[in-house]
Amino acid sequence: MRYAIISDIHANLEAFQVVLDDIDRQDVQKVVCLGDIVGYYANPDECTELCRNRGFLCLRGNHDDAVTGICGIEDFNPLAQDALLWTERHLSDSNKAWLKQLPEQALVDDLFLAVHGSPSHSYDYIFSPASASFAFDVLVSQHPRLALCFFGHTHQRALYSYDHRTTRELLDQSEPLEFSLHNDRLYLINPGSIGQARDGKPGASYLIYDGDGNTVTYRHVPYDFNLTREKVARAGLPVMLGERLGLGL
Repeated sequence: MRYAIISDIHANLEAFQVVLDDIDRQDVQKVVCLGDIVGYYANPDECTELCRNRGFLCLRGNHDDAVTGICGIEDFNPLAQDALLWTERHLSDSNKAWLKQLPEQALVDDLFLAVHGSPSHSYDYIFSPASASFAFDVLVSQHPRLALCFFGHTHQRALYSYDHRTTRELLDQSEPLEFSLHNDRLYLINPGSIGQARDGKPGASYLIYDGDGNTVTYRHVPYDFNLTREKVARAGLPVMLGERLGLGL
């Protein structure tokens, strides 16, 4: 089976639509969303309904939790707080209820674990080999039969391997980004963000996991972020949220 792994849509409809168009051309049988469907940008209802109507396997992220009352907003930065308050006012009750019932993590087809932040906690970040090493320890402890976990939350593409001795960071930013996974290693893999790239490369990122071939292929799709930026201004959201899209930061 071929899986599209997507994450951190953040109500960016322009980015999400081009990614969906790209996924539709990739012979994918299942789409797994690692959370943060809403937050930051101006189309929370539309992005949530696309996930619902297309039957994606979706997790809750911390922004989804915040707009549904599962967590507070005090730990978010001021820009994120402003956007969350806006989103809470503009997201329909039906979509809030749907987001609220999503799981924090999921075991997918007995093949891999899907989480938002880390196997340790959905709000934890994996930014380095040190934090990945801790996450591998948790993965081994809680899911000893699994060799693969997909995570999001950082908005940065990442791929870490673990051979039960050493954690290595394998991903560089050259193209194409395709990896064959080895059966004697464990992997933590981040597809990057659809809605708000933070890797210095404007555009939308996701990946394809081929379960039969045990390969991962990163996809990067350009979109017209000026449309998203214009929506930010019209909605009265913080202007910086739109400006950062052109920088990939």
